[in-house]
Amino acid sequence: MLLQISMIKSLLKNYLFYAIIFCVSFFFLALFSVEGFNWKNLKYTGTAITSDEFAHITAGYYYLKTGRYFFNSEHPPLVKDISALPLLLIDPYMPKINTSNTSLVGYTYDKDIYPFEDETFSRELERTNDEWDFGHIFLFNQKNDPDIIALYSRIGVIFFNSIFLFVLFWLIGKLWSPRASLLSIFFIVFSQFSIAHGSLVTMDFMSSILQLIALSSFAIYLKRYVENKNILNWYLLSALFSSLALLAKFSSLVILPAMFIGGLIYIIVLKKSLKEFGKYLVRFSSFTLATLLLVSFVYYFHTRNMTNNEMVSQIVYNYTDQLTNKSSADITGAVYLSAMVISNPITKGFAEYLSGILMVSDRMNMASQRIYFLGNVYEAEGAGVSYFPILYLTKLPLQFLFLGGVVMLFVLYYFIFNKKKLSTKFINFTNTPLSLLLLLFIYLYSIITLSSNFQIGLRHIMPIILAISLLVAKGIDFFWNESIFFKFFKIKYIFSLVAVFLVISVISTFPNYLPYYNYFGGGIDNGYKIATDSNYDWGQDIKELGKWVQDNKIEKIYTNVFSAVPLKYYFGDTMYENYDIAWWGLPKQGSYIAVSATNYQNNIFYREKYPVVSGIATKDELLYEKRYSILKDNLVARIGKTIFIFRVPEIAEFSKVK
Repeated sequence: MLLQISMIKSLLKNYLFYAIIFCVSFFFLALFSVEGFNWKNLKYTGTAITSDEFAHITAGYYYLKTGRYFFNSEHPPLVKDISALPLLLIDPYMPKINTSNTSLVGYTYDKDIYPFEDETFSRELERTNDEWDFGHIFLFNQKNDPDIIALYSRIGVIFFNSIFLFVLFWLIGKLWSPRASLLSIFFIVFSQFSIAHGSLVTMDFMSSILQLIALSSFAIYLKRYVENKNILNWYLLSALFSSLALLAKFSSLVILPAMFIGGLIYIIVLKKSLKEFGKYLVRFSSFTLATLLLVSFVYYFHTRNMTNNEMVSQIVYNYTDQLTNKSSADITGAVYLSAMVISNPITKGFAEYLSGILMVSDRMNMASQRIYFLGNVYEAEGAGVSYFPILYLTKLPLQFLFLGGVVMLFVLYYFIFNKKKLSTKFINFTNTPLSLLLLLFIYLYSIITLSSNFQIGLRHIMPIILAISLLVAKGIDFFWNESIFFKFFKIKYIFSLVAVFLVISVISTFPNYLPYYNYFGGGIDNGYKIATDSNYDWGQDIKELGKWVQDNKIEKIYTNVFSAVPLKYYFGDTMYENYDIAWWGLPKQGSYIAVSATNYQNNIFYREKYPVVSGIATKDELLYEKRYSILKDNLVARIGKTIFIFRVPEIAEFSKVK
């Protein structure tokens, strides 16, 4: 009996055991939050295929089957590849791409065509990246089950996300204390924000974890370099993890300048010699080259069946508008040359990678968007620098924000009242290069994101948020037994109490992790009043909408929902019509209209005058905008958290809202 008690106590002290529990918890919370528990009826259980997943899932399977990279080339392949691997087990049907079909007519502007009469796809539509059309006829042709495909794809991504979380724990443990490494993944795992995006076939979570893994492995490399220990293994591991990060998302390139600057500062300060600069520059150059070679090698397998002429035509199509600008033409011309003149695995893959970077750069500069934020709708101009900070304070758990504030308080107290030299205090607090790398990474990433007008979700600063999570964990560990004012204000007691409430919060909000806002953000029910799109409404409740229509035997419903899926697949025999009262006024009396939170807010707060179809409104009413707010007292159901169903009153009166 005593031996058993001793074994249990030893197990509970084992940080590795807790880390495994956390990673397994993440896997199951993520999986069941998006797939539900009734897997025999996936059509009406769990989360529908969200907007970005629609393209990513399709593209990943397309890459594996064709060795071509025309679809979704604005994103690197890693996450899409991982999502496609489990699909090989069920071998879904992929529509044939007809080389003799040069049609440029697709389904994009009539997404509700279902079922498809012709399941072949035009080669020209492939070359022009018509990913949404191809997604429709892949996922929703009658030979496939889109919900089974989504299940397998998500399982693959969630599994690897859980594995990468454990790798992060293992690496941090080699730099910080075991407790700090465990706290680091605790804050990542028990976060509605992390689970929401770590459970979908999207880039943000996996790329963020891989960026932290790359920084951690490079920090170990730096530490061993300064200590004159064997560095070859960590040099290779760092290059591998860095290449994986770059293959997950183009914005991961920020890790390279963060590594270079952080490593330079760390080595010069500890070696106390400027002579190290030249040696370090050579080593880092070779490290960067090795990383990019690995990226190019992976890209080659995605472009192996693309001819040089096809790659050139792809680039020309993507940059037609930019070619009028001389600088853009010069850059693009360099890509042409690499694709045309030297046809080998290295340059061919790297040309495609460069093309993707330029696509993302142009997208961020142009900021083609319409976003709702705090009572206004913004377009290319963006919502301003307050967008990400406000979402940070309203979408993350209050428990985490509180602990972050406590750590900041302890840090200020330490630096102000501790009698040691400032330089000594800083070195003690950042006793490994990882802390320095994280701070530089946060700074550089913040400059890029805060200066951009491209603002469609807090997920775009997820690397910053997860890096902050690591620093908060480091701070709690550093001050674990410290107290301010009174002994019972020791940070370990504060953390233990708050951590319990953090876990309870995550469990109690299951499965509504994507629309989660904290109390000050209005909570899950009212968070859409802060911001929508991927912060709240990503088309995830379409399955539940279809079930409501079926259960209530609705004969016809009007819809204005944010989704890429063909509604007919989930509505069955129910008639429906895509409809926007901003254009056509209210539908007929007594009818139902379903409006998603994104479209609802964009409609109400859009400041431009909407056109009105002649005959719908009187001459005087042409001066007024048509808003869904005129139906606010006629809400009959709320589907999930993101879709509102209104019933048009029997005596319909237009509301004159200026």
